[in-house]
Amino acid sequence: MQNFISKARYARKVDDDGDGALSPAELTAHADVIRTQVSAGVQLLGPDGALPLHLLMLDATPPEGSPGPGSRHVVAMGWFDLGGSPVVPGLDSAALHDRLRIRFQLFGTEPAQRELDLTITRQQDKQWVRFTPARSEHRVLPSAGVLWADHVRMGMAHVLQGADHLLFLLVVLAAGWGWRTLLAALSCFTGGHALTLALSVWAGWSVPAGVVEPAVAATIVGMVAFDLWSRRQAQARATTQRLALVFVCALVHGLGFAGALTDLTRWTPGSPEMVAALIGFNLGLEAAQIGVALLAGAVVRLLQAVMGQGAHRWASSAASAAALVAGTWWFVERLVLQA
Repeated sequence: MQNFISKARYARKVDDDGDGALSPAELTAHADVIRTQVSAGVQLLGPDGALPLHLLMLDATPPEGSPGPGSRHVVAMGWFDLGGSPVVPGLDSAALHDRLRIRFQLFGTEPAQRELDLTITRQQDKQWVRFTPARSEHRVLPSAGVLWADHVRMGMAHVLQGADHLLFLLVVLAAGWGWRTLLAALSCFTGGHALTLALSVWAGWSVPAGVVEPAVAATIVGMVAFDLWSRRQAQARATTQRLALVFVCALVHGLGFAGALTDLTRWTPGSPEMVAALIGFNLGLEAAQIGVALLAGAVVRLLQAVMGQGAHRWASSAASAAALVAGTWWFVERLVLQA
């Protein structure tokens, strides 16, 4: 990878005078230490380990207009040797390029220093990635199949790690429908969020997080309120209306999923990579939802074996009460944070 440039915070042991900035003299005195830190924190990985990084330049020039002689960042420029490396004997260049991963671990303590965006290009191919402490490693220009599998995992993780999405799903499952109607509800939920996810990522729709996050919490409260109301209605009418409401709420949840996906990858709209990412992410979401549904059903069956037939009504009431409290709290909290 040519022309690599990284800006990273330096360790305290290179700041001799303790002024929080790196002077040219300190840079010269501790160049070896800084080179070691950069080499350890920025790595291009082949099948058998890190490829050699050749650092060409270290610079600590103060920002323009800075009154002092020191700099708070080090600029490192170098290149990785992709051909003929002894690290991967017997592996040809084309095979090596298809199995590269890049790792970045030079993060600071401030929020702005906890993310790094990087654009990788190779001829006509382009990839955008974001490094964070939680995701410090990415494949370099992966194939469509690898990209698809990665986004299946991302979709599953986004559901399983998102408390608000999980709680909404549990509210949907708490109605006690038969398996056909539950399958229809899950399909409505998948269809709704898949639609807004595609429009957001592919067509460029954008809704501020300050609107989406409270709206997601509101869907939980609205779903519980509808369930309380529908208990007094005819079953057929309530079922039809509930499926429609699940679909509408899923449109809102899709906007939240879209924010996560666009933060993870920025492929050209309509490209095979974007299609693979979008399909994989949706399949991951659906797989996680089905897994949650099966687990919830198993828990209810276990409760019925212990508590009798009234267990389902108790579990449904408990889930609705918890969802109402949590959804209301999240809605107020998110509105206050955005104020």
